[in-house]
Amino acid sequence: ENIPQSVLAEADAIVGRVNLTDAQYALAPKLKLVQTLKAGYEMIDVNCAQRHGVAVSNNGGANAISVAEHVLMVMLALYRQLLFHHNSVSQGPWENRKLQNRELHGKTLGIIGMGHIGQALAERAQALGMNISYFDVVRKEGLEQERGYRFQMLPKLLANSDIVSVHVPLTDYTRNLINRRTLKMMRPDALLINAARGPLIDEEALYEALSEGKIGGAGLDVMVDNEPSRDHPLMQLENILITPHTAFFSQESTLELEERAASEVVRVYRNSMPENLVNPEVLEHPNPKRSLKN
Repeated sequence: ENIPQSVLAEADAIVGRVNLTDAQYALAPKLKLVQTLKAGYEMIDVNCAQRHGVAVSNNGGANAISVAEHVLMVMLALYRQLLFHHNSVSQGPWENRKLQNRELHGKTLGIIGMGHIGQALAERAQALGMNISYFDVVRKEGLEQERGYRFQMLPKLLANSDIVSVHVPLTDYTRNLINRRTLKMMRPDALLINAARGPLIDEEALYEALSEGKIGGAGLDVMVDNEPSRDHPLMQLENILITPHTAFFSQESTLELEERAASEVVRVYRNSMPENLVNPEVLEHPNPKRSLKN
């Protein structure tokens, strides 16, 4: 990061996509917090921040509604053949795929990752009459009792879901979570939606599954490359809807992201623990830059 040394020397908190090195942390004796504007924090070397006793906080939940509404839009667009019908009217020839239209009501939505976004999506999908299944490394028994959600291990969820939506962070464990093996577990008419991180899906395996009819369709808001070329194989398929990483953007979510990030900075200034602290080990650091209250 091209941050001037004079800024590092005086900074108490840094907000944004910032990945400092050991040398830069050493130049920032007052630094207490690195705060992301988004939920994802894979761009930050958390272990490096930890070595220097600096807290790292993400912005989980601020864009949950925006992403949930985007996923619902994609589900409806694919089920109602929206792009095909628009193009048939605007470009011709006029054609109606009415017999291929489907309803969300009564279908099963399988959510991989029941965090802020997964829960926001589940609530909205259930209001449309969908059945909710989920897989998460932490079981949400309270939600199961209150909302009627059904916990399933990943293979069973993939096999039983009409639509699968992925909402997990990118880690060594989740990279290529959706691959040839897991795609084979899905129904031939099922949809796969990814509005989380591109590398969660093996794109070559996804292309094979879509082009060979092993699954019904896909909606991608993220891909392995942030700006894939127009001749990317997935771009050539008709049973896919691709958007340019816009799910988390809305006028409302942008404001909330900024407000939540600012609130985390204020908490740190007041010697309180950030709500979205991602390196709790900093509480045990032998020489922390500041004290964090539980």
